[in-house]
Amino acid sequence: MERSYHQPSTLRAVSAPRPIVVSVEDTVTGARTRHAFLRSPVRIGRREGLELTLREPFVSQLHGILQFDEEEVRFTDLGSRNGTLLGGAPLPPDAPAPLGPGGRLAIGTLRLGVERGAPPEEAGGAAPPGALTALLERLAESPVFDAGDAAAHRLHPGLTIGRYELVRELGRGGFGVVFEARDQVLGRAVAWKAMRPGVMAGRRDEAPLRREAEAAAQLSHPNLVTLFDVGSWEGGPYLVMELLRGESLEARLARGALPPAEALAISVEVARALVHAHGAGVVHRDLKPSNVFLASDGYAKVLDFGLAHVFGGQGALAGGTPRYMAPEQRRGEPPDPRCDLYGAALVLCESLAGRLPGPPGADPVPAGLPGPLAALVRRALADAPAGRPPDARAWLEGLLLGQRRLDRTGQAMSQSGGEG
Repeated sequence: MERSYHQPSTLRAVSAPRPIVVSVEDTVTGARTRHAFLRSPVRIGRREGLELTLREPFVSQLHGILQFDEEEVRFTDLGSRNGTLLGGAPLPPDAPAPLGPGGRLAIGTLRLGVERGAPPEEAGGAAPPGALTALLERLAESPVFDAGDAAAHRLHPGLTIGRYELVRELGRGGFGVVFEARDQVLGRAVAWKAMRPGVMAGRRDEAPLRREAEAAAQLSHPNLVTLFDVGSWEGGPYLVMELLRGESLEARLARGALPPAEALAISVEVARALVHAHGAGVVHRDLKPSNVFLASDGYAKVLDFGLAHVFGGQGALAGGTPRYMAPEQRRGEPPDPRCDLYGAALVLCESLAGRLPGPPGADPVPAGLPGPLAALVRRALADAPAGRPPDARAWLEGLLLGQRRLDRTGQAMSQSGGEG
């Protein structure tokens, strides 16, 4: 789905009182353009539909990403083919680099500068940090919402709740009811979810969980679904999120296993989401194919980061789906970020084989993976957290290395076939 970054979101992960202005100069032709952005992140690459599309052939499809708040601007090269220079020095992939005053990026013959613009006239303020926690406090005395109760049945297309007009029902289940809706202020389509408060919303001793949920509400990354707004109606709480077009990884796997290159590309994007979320202190705890969405714009997005345990009725901080739980989760131990690496490795194995790994004792890694990549997956599936990669960045770096090896293997096979 195409997002607009020229209007402020009701709740955004990184708010900027002033826009950033990106100037692009072609040192060969002398052409210059300027682009203003109100909302972080700004994806840069040759692919259509990005916030900043650069069509030169030396620019990668998804070259890099600009992230900004009121204090700092950062650029991350996302493993581009030809790389990015900052101050004449090459930037390492997947490592955010601050852009100070006068800092200029070089991508081939292009030079990109970043500066602050004038404060915009905002149509309605952003919900301040703490909005989700305040909502949970108000809901602590509310009855648990049942998706089949009378309040849910009063939801129907054409109903307006606050600034959101419900357009059509998309689904319902244990989580509640989800509608496509229209934000009447910003004029965009959104996903409006009437959620179950669940047992967590009514417990005042879950301050760590609430802090984590608040952090999750502030996350902003191309591989995470964006939360725009939170609120309550007579039936309970609701969340307003970006409306995704596409299908879940679970639905895609119902048609069969993925080619190795495709499975690995999805896992790399999931790993990037983990790096971002874990850096903010947010653990998913329930990574599985149904929580990975393959958007029609070509991105994989992780759903329900840090929020499912508030609204999903989980009874413990260590909750999750049994088939995808790390051993320490099944033992009821408080999970740390490495439980997400276990889940991510299971998702990769299932994507490659079309099913979860076999019985205990069997090699969990599908045949055909290059040796280092197979070893990385086995490490991530270690019973003890200490045996796994130390963090999501190490997992991502291992996947990127495996992706490059797989690319070289495929090119060699293609060349060999062509010579025959």
